[in-house]
Amino acid sequence: MNIITETDRLIIREFDEDDVLSLYKIESDHRIIKYIPWNRLSTMKECKRQINKYISGYQRDMLNSWAVVVKETNEVIGITQLIYSSKIRGVEIGTKIHPDYWSKGYASELTRAVVNYGLYELGIDEITAVTDVNNAGAIKSLINMGMSLKKYGYYNGAESAFFSVKRNN
Repeated sequence: MNIITETDRLIIREFDEDDVLSLYKIESDHRIIKYIPWNRLSTMKECKRQINKYISGYQRDMLNSWAVVVKETNEVIGITQLIYSSKIRGVEIGTKIHPDYWSKGYASELTRAVVNYGLYELGIDEITAVTDVNNAGAIKSLINMGMSLKKYGYYNGAESAFFSVKRNN
C-alpha cells in the first residue's frame, strides 16, 4: 500500500483489505451520516466491496479515496478523497473523520495536505469542497486551511456551501 502524503500526525495512504472494519465504523456512524446522507455504506459487505473498488482503481486513477491514519496509533480514523465531480465540473475533495477525532484539528491538517498533494503533486488548478451549511465544524476546518467561500447552493438535495482553493502558479 502506498502513502499518498503525510503530516506531523497523520498518514494518508491507500486502503487495504484489512481496513474494512475501520471503514464500516466511519460510514455507519449516525453523526457523520447526518451531514452526508447520500453517500452511505451501511453494511460490512458494502464496505468490503467499496475498498476493493478503491484498490482496483489505484493502478489506473490518480484521483481516488484514501485512508486517514493516526501515526502514533496506526488507527484508521477517516477517509479522504480527490475525485472528479460532474456536479461541480471539477475536482472535489471529500473527508469523513470518525467523531471520536473531531475538534482535534485533524480535518484541517489532512485537508491541507491532500489539497497540496492535488494542487502541486498532481497539478490540479482548483479543488472544491462542498459541505452542508449546518456543518459548522467542516466550514471552520475549510476556512482554517485557507479555502474561500465560492457560493451557496444545493448538492444532492442538501443546502450546501461551496469552498475552493486554486494553485498558485
